[in-house]
Amino acid sequence: DQTQLCYSCNSCKAGLLENLKIDWRVADIVLLVTLVALIWVYIVGCSAFRKAQTEDLFRRYKQGYT
Repeated sequence: DQTQLCYSCNSCKAGLLENLKIDWRVADIVLLVTLVALIWVYIVGCSAFRKAQTEDLFRRYKQGYT
């Protein structure tokens, strides 16, 4: 019942806790999406770095500098 207060303190602690739960749930989703994006950027960066090293190795091999 939203009209009855828990401790007659003119504030609803249950409502505050519910709002905090919703806010933290939104924050958790944002953090999870950010983590997935950072992992994706890291994987793309590592694969590009590895490909650049491989191309340099093959270039030296083709020129006879092995």
